[in-house]
Amino acid sequence: MSRLAAMKIPRAQKVGLAQYTEDCLKRELLEGRLRPSDRLVTRELAELLGTSITPVREALLRLAAIGVLEALPAQSFMVPFLSSARYQELSDIRKAVEPLAASRAMHNMTAKRLNELRAIQESFQEAKRRGQVAQALAFNHSFRFALYATAEMPDLLEVIENLWLKIGPTLNFLFPQGDLSSTDSHNYDRLIAVFETGDEAAVREIVSNSIEEGTRIIVTNLEKAAALAEPATA
Repeated sequence: MSRLAAMKIPRAQKVGLAQYTEDCLKRELLEGRLRPSDRLVTRELAELLGTSITPVREALLRLAAIGVLEALPAQSFMVPFLSSARYQELSDIRKAVEPLAASRAMHNMTAKRLNELRAIQESFQEAKRRGQVAQALAFNHSFRFALYATAEMPDLLEVIENLWLKIGPTLNFLFPQGDLSSTDSHNYDRLIAVFETGDEAAVREIVSNSIEEGTRIIVTNLEKAAALAEPATA
């Protein structure tokens, strides 16, 4: 299935077309606008970008080389559908690195960045309440990476981004959730409050718990989807 119509990719500039295309595709993956099993056809994507096939194919091959996309026949690629076991593995790795980034970010946190995080969190929660999945996923990504960038550890941020390139599409399985109208405190609210107290251990725990809670929802929904996809037995 092609999802080019849902992708937010402006037409390419005249220089660095392969890198530009790769950056655009990464953003679509990170923010979950590309979903598991989505198919990307080289020619269609080149037409969308207004460029030739060569830089598009180069960008797609780069992403396939790091396991973010799967190469298919006829110059097409697919977003992998992760098994629940694979997602759990990636989640376990995230719990080893993302709490570190958050705890280091605490040492560089400013009032301005905290206010930015609050604004993103409010937008995230509002999108969830309205059932706007695409917007919620984009705000979720914005919150996490604004936080992790504050650590000022570019190598660690690159590790985290590579993990998110693999899990981003699967984050669509965070939905459906239960009652999203609840006004109960969210992990991100608690995280912001803890940043104000300077409790580094609590920061690590909240980030780890947030990953674990999301993983439980996603694994449950992945297993439901896998069960529905199984052919009926006689």
